Amino acid sequence: MQHTIEGDNFRYRYDIIDMRDISCMSLLESNDPSAIVLSILCDFEDMNKQEVVNTILIKLRKLCDDREYANHLRMVSVLSTNRKLEKEFEKGVEMLTVEIEKTPLYMIGEKRGEKRGEKMAALKYAMTVMQRYKIPIDDIVKDFNIKKEELLAYMNKRVCEEN
Repeated sequence: MQHTIEGDNFRYRYDIIDMRDISCMSLLESNDPSAIVLSILCDFEDMNKQEVVNTILIKLRKLCDDREYANHLRMVSVLSTNRKLEKEFEKGVEMLTVEIEKTPLYMIGEKRGEKRGEKMAALKYAMTVMQRYKIPIDDIVKDFNIKKEELLAYMNKRVCEEN
């Protein structure tokens, strides 16, 4: 492979470096996302392939905003095919993908939503029973174990929505 460029007034010589001869750790220690992307092509030495790929993805996630991360992820995806690391790349991406429904804040919100829905259903049913059977509001709130203020607020809201 050519390693010299010559012109009329210049001569440039360079060494060709095989990425497989460079330790991936030297690039993984960098805070430059481009260097971290290139580490997928380097010598993993005796390290587990999946661990190296995961380290690359985690480091990129920490260093990049969402747009940059997506761009660098595409680069790692393409370069991973040169080393036949497609499966490791896929597993690494899956590891970093958060299933929003399994996060604590989502589950808390979901429980609150369920409670709010149950409360709204109880208020709707209480209002229907009260109106249909002409039962006094004090008896309804006692039997349904709801607050009189909540039922009145719900009824006022329903009346406003109907008008």
